[in-house]
Amino acid sequence: MKRLIFAVAFSLISSPSFSLEFSDFVAAKVNNKAITNSEVSDRYRFVILTSKITTKDANEKKILREQVINKMVDEELIRQDAKNLKIEISEKELKEAIELVATQRKQTPAQFKSLLQRNNLSFESYSNQIEAEICWSKIISEVLRGRVKISDVEVKEFFEQNQLNSDVRKFFLAEVLISQSENAAQFAEKLSLELKRGADFKAIIKQFSSSVIGDGSGEIGWVAQADLDPKIYAAISKLGKGEYSESVKLANGYHIFKVLDSKVESNVADQDLKAAKNMIFNRKLQILAKGYLMDLRKKAFIEIEN
Repeated sequence: MKRLIFAVAFSLISSPSFSLEFSDFVAAKVNNKAITNSEVSDRYRFVILTSKITTKDANEKKILREQVINKMVDEELIRQDAKNLKIEISEKELKEAIELVATQRKQTPAQFKSLLQRNNLSFESYSNQIEAEICWSKIISEVLRGRVKISDVEVKEFFEQNQLNSDVRKFFLAEVLISQSENAAQFAEKLSLELKRGADFKAIIKQFSSSVIGDGSGEIGWVAQADLDPKIYAAISKLGKGEYSESVKLANGYHIFKVLDSKVESNVADQDLKAAKNMIFNRKLQILAKGYLMDLRKKAFIEIEN
């Protein structure tokens, strides 16, 4: 009888399902929600697959994993906050968002799902990521946008600043923003190099950027030279269309800029009032949204396993 029990126990322990389940562990905790090592590994492999990032050694893999976990922590905070705010995501909204992602990749949803399955990646895990992105868009739209106010003084100052130059150089920019962390500088340098080698810009934005404005394209819009931090201008002034900057350290993290286009306007005073207000609005909303996410982190119980 003892031999029979031992044989059954040994067969269970030796089975693949038992081994996988037993070997999994908590990689991070966000309030009462656990993020498992298997979920992190799944996202890590998804990042490698879609962004074309290469890792040459154990240290780079460790840094990439840390960034993946931080992104997943933010997503879980957003989902929890959306639930507290009674913000709901319908199956139709989720389906349409996934269809849009597939279309952007020039695939059907079935082809995209098949791609994940062929690489042993969880479609459910990816759906959770998309759900968090929709939740964040709704929080910005329904909660934060109404808090942004623009005064006539701010609009006047905007025009006065731009009228300082008769010829104004403008840049149409997109960015990846890596928030401050222990290895953020090294990781930002790595991303800049990978982008210059041909890594997928949109995939990197989706997985790693902390920028909170826009549709996931990373686009900032047209920015006049006078409105740029001198560090940013120094990094992009000699770049051609479609080129990437080195990482630029600013107060809120490390930025990598892509120059989508550039031009020179001779009369800034003729700039459309609506465009000026939109630019001011987006700047203020970005600051507000960044602070909102930081507050969520401060108020939450977050534990990340080393």
